[in-house]
Amino acid sequence: MLRWTNRGLCGGLAAVVAVCYLPSAFAAPGDHIRFGNAVLAPSATTGFEYHSNLYLADGDEQAEFGGLAWTLKPELELTLKNDKVVFDLGVGWGIKKFFDFNPDDEIFPENADRFSDFNATLGLNALPTGVVGFRLENKFEVQNTPSELPTSKESANTVHLSNDANGGIVLRPGSALEVALLGNVGVDRYTLPAALAEASDTEANVNNRLSYGPVVNASWKFLPKTSLIGSFSMNWTDWENNLITSIGPEAEGVEYGQYLGKPNALAWRTMWGVRGQFTQKLAAGAEIGFGQMYYDEQSVIDAAGGIAGSSADIDTVGGNTFARDLTSFSEGLLINAQIAYAPIRNHKVTFGYRKDFQDAFFTNYVAYNYLFLRYEGLALDRLGLTGEVTYRIDAFHGEITRDDQNVALKAGAAWQFNKVLSSGAAVGWNRRACLDAQCENGVFYATQYDDVWATLGATVTY
Repeated sequence: MLRWTNRGLCGGLAAVVAVCYLPSAFAAPGDHIRFGNAVLAPSATTGFEYHSNLYLADGDEQAEFGGLAWTLKPELELTLKNDKVVFDLGVGWGIKKFFDFNPDDEIFPENADRFSDFNATLGLNALPTGVVGFRLENKFEVQNTPSELPTSKESANTVHLSNDANGGIVLRPGSALEVALLGNVGVDRYTLPAALAEASDTEANVNNRLSYGPVVNASWKFLPKTSLIGSFSMNWTDWENNLITSIGPEAEGVEYGQYLGKPNALAWRTMWGVRGQFTQKLAAGAEIGFGQMYYDEQSVIDAAGGIAGSSADIDTVGGNTFARDLTSFSEGLLINAQIAYAPIRNHKVTFGYRKDFQDAFFTNYVAYNYLFLRYEGLALDRLGLTGEVTYRIDAFHGEITRDDQNVALKAGAAWQFNKVLSSGAAVGWNRRACLDAQCENGVFYATQYDDVWATLGATVTY
């Protein structure tokens, strides 16, 4: 006997009906729906997904539980292109419904069901060849991630809602030079599962973030397919709650108190480099730069207001506290390099490396190094093949200080039956482990996990 929820089943069927009953008078199947220069492309992907470690548990202190889910993702993409404007709009809604093969035990995999995963992107490029143009980009996303709550009957998902927008004017004083003067605004909302919030005596909506600032991008095309590029940006980050409840174990001799400080911040960065197609088989890009992040510890002290056990009781001068800034050359050095090589037609290998930093949700910041190797190929004119290996080191700094290493492997294949139908399968392995073999005296052991996953599905595109 399997557990289902009416809302999930009805929602999934409604999405299928919506895709199947789109108007068909404008084009043949596979040619999309056309309105003059506008093209509407609806699609739906459905199948099954398996995870060996559904709640991303460490396998020792928390037991691992596998899960099989039915998935459905309907999507719509609208494009419009002419001499005056280039417009793109894409929306997608994701559903995951987990099966419970042992309804009499105390494990409830259906608490990881996902009905609110959603993404939308918008791109507008007005007067794309004019001396003065306008550019707008926006990305909205709702993402659910299961927390380690296998025995909770309520939702175990932590929800991250985000929206990032940037736009402004684009200047083209010559055919080879382009300068974009943009502004960026981003919002984030972090919501814990109700059971975890109650156990930690905190609000489910644990924090919200607002970030904003100017961005200047420039490119000079000195060869037909090769450009020099540069950028400069400043970004202010304001948190609604500069004190958040401390959740999780503590290391021996380390006390965070009841609260952790999450200060507001100011960051700046600049990067310069070259990007282009150097031969028919070789494309590459390399950028190097520098940046810094300064944290306002006074925002935490003001928020504490004498609350007992708060982070304000910790010395704010240097060290691994919420006063920690990113100012060193080693952490502030920025690198972004990528090289793509296509040895034969329809086959490409890409290698990339990125060194960067960003504000973190539960501590001040994370400085990371990221490597990837990716293969993309087409065999028999219909069989698409993919493979990827990634490795990332995260160095977190602030009141929570730890180093993680993240490894991911994945491989997939898809068969294109015709313009309308394709089917594919993929397998992968994700791992997060402490870079320190002792996991900082065991305090961060629970952050480790291994998860083997597999998917099997089909996509219908009108």
